[in-house]
Amino acid sequence: MKCSMLALLPLVVAAASNPWETFIHSPASRHVKPTAIHSKSENVTVFKHSNSENVLFMPACSQVSLDFGAEVGGWISLNVNTPSTSTPQLSLAFAESPSFVRAISDDTGSIATQDYDKALNVSVSQGSTWYRVPGERFRGGFRFLTIVARSHATVANITCEIGFATETKSLRKYAGYFYTPDTDQQTLNRAWYAGAYTVQTNIAPQNTGRFLPQVKDGWAYNNTIGVAGPLLVDGAKRDRAVWPGDLGIQGTTAFLAFGNDGLFAYKNSLETLFYYQNATTGRLPFAGPATGSFRSGAQSDTYHAWSLIAMHNYAIFTGDSEWLTLHWANITRGIEFITNALDTSYGLHTQTAPNDWARQGGGGYNSALNALDYRALSSLATLAQSWSKDAAILSNAAKWATAAARLKRSYNALLWDTKTCLFRDNQTTTLAPQDGNSLALLYNLTQSSAQATALSKALTTFWTPIGPVTPELPDTISPFISSVELLAHFAANEPGRALDLTKRLWKYLLDSPLMTGSTLAEGISANGSLYYRGNAGYKHDAAYTSLSHGWSTGPTQALSFRVAGLEIVGWKRWVFRPQSGGVESVRSGFESPLGV
Repeated sequence: MKCSMLALLPLVVAAASNPWETFIHSPASRHVKPTAIHSKSENVTVFKHSNSENVLFMPACSQVSLDFGAEVGGWISLNVNTPSTSTPQLSLAFAESPSFVRAISDDTGSIATQDYDKALNVSVSQGSTWYRVPGERFRGGFRFLTIVARSHATVANITCEIGFATETKSLRKYAGYFYTPDTDQQTLNRAWYAGAYTVQTNIAPQNTGRFLPQVKDGWAYNNTIGVAGPLLVDGAKRDRAVWPGDLGIQGTTAFLAFGNDGLFAYKNSLETLFYYQNATTGRLPFAGPATGSFRSGAQSDTYHAWSLIAMHNYAIFTGDSEWLTLHWANITRGIEFITNALDTSYGLHTQTAPNDWARQGGGGYNSALNALDYRALSSLATLAQSWSKDAAILSNAAKWATAAARLKRSYNALLWDTKTCLFRDNQTTTLAPQDGNSLALLYNLTQSSAQATALSKALTTFWTPIGPVTPELPDTISPFISSVELLAHFAANEPGRALDLTKRLWKYLLDSPLMTGSTLAEGISANGSLYYRGNAGYKHDAAYTSLSHGWSTGPTQALSFRVAGLEIVGWKRWVFRPQSGGVESVRSGFESPLGV
């Protein structure tokens, strides 16, 4: 079914009619109190004030760890009464995971000793004082706060002033929703809302990026993330920066869950990529300016294509012709960067800038890169043909479509392995990657439904009880690439397999005692630990792994677009095409500038 977008139904429903609201983790207020005491020294006395506020009587060298009940982020304030003139009197430490509740914070800088950030020292005047952490000591993501008394102190009114999604008036009032009442499918509800809240914590004010070079010891979040704010960043705790690959997943989540507020942050992220586009080559940046990768001039062929895919998605979600007209020259230069890289022999792209999501291997006719290039070429060609009547634009679109068709033929001829029913990483290896195969399946590089079915089944050879171990980054389960795989199984008309994957990986990300219980982790090791990328840049520092990472939110998109079946698929075109996978009943909706 293909229809123009129209305002179909209002989303105003009586509060009692919204059973999905019980799954929302967003706080009701921007000033949040701890919900429980996680642990404390024996000599700490807790007095409950008449307003139910905890008052902590803390002797020197005592310690209290407080639990906010869910991931939060922002600025801590508290009242301190101390007879001491010693400096400092207190220290504050932050943790996302229960595993790192301690007197020092989890890490925003990766080093092997696992104690990069240490703690924030607090010095106050003698007597009664209200204290708020300095602005640059914004802590983007944490669930637990540990207070250590260096000298005797009474501490009360402990509050986190929420610092994410600053343009959103009511954090719990989502523009979109998903709900199934099926008793055996509640993981799906939990995954949808955890994905939504993860991305909400990743909607960052413009000047709260990680300061570079990083403060040692400690942290500072006062760097400019992009050209305007708020923006979508990759993680609440870190890196707090724009990454194009992440936008390929989290941009859609932001749109589905938060409507105009999500689109505003999405747009500002794309404007940042346009601003830093190379005017000569058309190459789009590997990352936003608040990253070491940007400072070092690192480039990425795959993330260039991810940028274009994110731009296509934003255009069709908004139907914003004015925005598209403004940036069509940028988009055209970006596509020409790809077409100029396609060789004359096969029409495939030889990977020369292999920076990516941390995967190993690559090079040659890399399957992930060429699948992303195919999607950028074909989707933007179709968009141009639907959107424009300009002869030059339509001529370019025809060329892009022709290039995409040739790429697809060569991709299958050179990379498909009939024995494994998987695509190889490139033409010189037998390695079959999770990313290249998931992208090929999702973006329709298969040539028949039988091939798609075989590829979907073959991907399960990577599965464990808690998710796929990716061959291109050994000992790793990537919720980013598994989000792509999740969508790919729906594309292959295998919804049961997709929901099986959801219940393996995302249930673990929600239920593991290592996690926040409200947001989705950046990645895990094959045994489920937080030593993600231990051997690949993170220096075996589990405290560095982000536990609120927008690229891990594929289920939010999959459940709305594929299970509920409501999806915008082109320029002012949508489909209603539910794929139940065993789900009996769903209520779902979202808001677009084109309608509800």
